[in-house]
Amino acid sequence: MTQDQFSRRNIAKLALEGAVVVASILIAFSLDAWWAEKQLEQEIAEDLSIVEFELAENVRLVQVTMEIMNEVVAANKDLIAKLMSHPDSALVDIEDTTIFWGIFSNPTLDPSLGAIDAWIAAGRLGGLESPVLRQRLASVRGKVEDIVEEQHIAREIAVREIYPLIKDQIGDIGSVQKLFSDGFHARQKTSVQAVTGSGMVSVPNSNALRFLLRARMIWYEASIYETGDFQSELEDILLLLQDEIRRLDNGKPISPLERTVAK
Repeated sequence: MTQDQFSRRNIAKLALEGAVVVASILIAFSLDAWWAEKQLEQEIAEDLSIVEFELAENVRLVQVTMEIMNEVVAANKDLIAKLMSHPDSALVDIEDTTIFWGIFSNPTLDPSLGAIDAWIAAGRLGGLESPVLRQRLASVRGKVEDIVEEQHIAREIAVREIYPLIKDQIGDIGSVQKLFSDGFHARQKTSVQAVTGSGMVSVPNSNALRFLLRARMIWYEASIYETGDFQSELEDILLLLQDEIRRLDNGKPISPLERTVAK
């Protein structure tokens, strides 16, 4: 073997060894990147599971709030009808349960949005594959605020306008005044039994009271409509969220090493 042939063989060997080293480094970097991506997807999937649980709880809370608001509107209608059926009476005896639901019950949607807010604040929206899911998750808090604003207006009508008209006649209906002043949330539905059942209450029969009851009822009817849409929205988000979680759990990318073996 000549010197030139030996040199060429050494150069070829060195080149091959260098290529193997470079390839090994590239594969190592690719594995690191793939593992980081896999870890991030796992973290996103775990966080989304927490958001999914929170949303499911909120769907149930929305359903309860809807039930209470329907009770409020029905009681408002009943109260107005009873007042109008006695046009010549200055006072009309009304069941305390109707008074409670028609005036003192002021339901407010009070969902838990901590997981969603924290997830958005952490900048995780961009990690979602579905642009629809990203947009809908980002809009949840704004929709809650719109609903609560309507409920707040209805409550203000009761607190600032209706209550002064009837406070001298309501007497002591259990702890209804305390509950009224503290506000009434969907989570307190079971407390209704503790504040009603004392009998009849004489209510002043005036155009002003009937007008305010109608105004309050209109705001709750609007809130019922929007809350119903919001419930459907939450249910759609849950379905999209579950699809995203399944994608992250089952659709993990093939590692660079697995691609190399496959070839």
